[in-house]
Amino acid sequence: MAGWLISTDLDGTLLNHKTYDYTGIVALLAQLKAHAIPVILNSSKTRAELSKWRECLDLTWPVIAENGGVIQIGQQPAILTGRPIKQIRTFLNLWRDQHGWLFEGFGDWTVEQVIQHTGLNAQDARNAQQREVTEPILWLGEAPGLVLFEQALAQQGLQLQKGGRFYHVMAQHSKASALKTLLINQEYQKLPEQTDWQLLVLGDGENDRAMLEMADVAVVMPDAKGQYLSLNSNNQIYQAQQSAPLGWIEAVKRWVLKEAE
Repeated sequence: MAGWLISTDLDGTLLNHKTYDYTGIVALLAQLKAHAIPVILNSSKTRAELSKWRECLDLTWPVIAENGGVIQIGQQPAILTGRPIKQIRTFLNLWRDQHGWLFEGFGDWTVEQVIQHTGLNAQDARNAQQREVTEPILWLGEAPGLVLFEQALAQQGLQLQKGGRFYHVMAQHSKASALKTLLINQEYQKLPEQTDWQLLVLGDGENDRAMLEMADVAVVMPDAKGQYLSLNSNNQIYQAQQSAPLGWIEAVKRWVLKEAE
């Protein structure tokens, strides 16, 4: 089993999309730790959110936050590859005033509104608001306006990435680009010495696509509607048979611990 490395999305992948349930995950992670198999949390969540989940899941490996815009390795200063959130929100507020585009984001909402839109508890909602390089939004306008909005973003070197619940306004980074940084740059790795990783990636949304397509084994979880993301990859693709967390557990056992069949 030596040589496996796992990179996983959280919402809808390791955590149940609706309830955030992760029953059975901690015990499986303990098995993986016993075999020195790194598990990288790679999410659109903030660094504050992932710090909580890393503690909750008893993980010590690096985490990748805000769709690849933030890398946190232990207690080291965070590596920020994205555009500062203040700059992103300045553009958004300006364009909303100029063009009348209809959208709302985390920068507009109170803690209570974040809870309403996400189902998080109060502390988790506050952690979700501690954004550094990405702004999740709800698009409330018509489709043609969304196209113009994306074009305006591109002119500023920004992109619109679709996640499970929100669109994310961000710079040109991804979960895949941050994962490559961890794997290639030895000074950042802080991973067990290994020259050639077998990469298992688990995800369910469009913002997981590039990360899934770089995997040796891509585990596609069913989304909230029970649909599967379609990938363009010559490597192994596996559609998990159940939603999170059971589907995550089943897939990891099948491919990494070889307990399936």
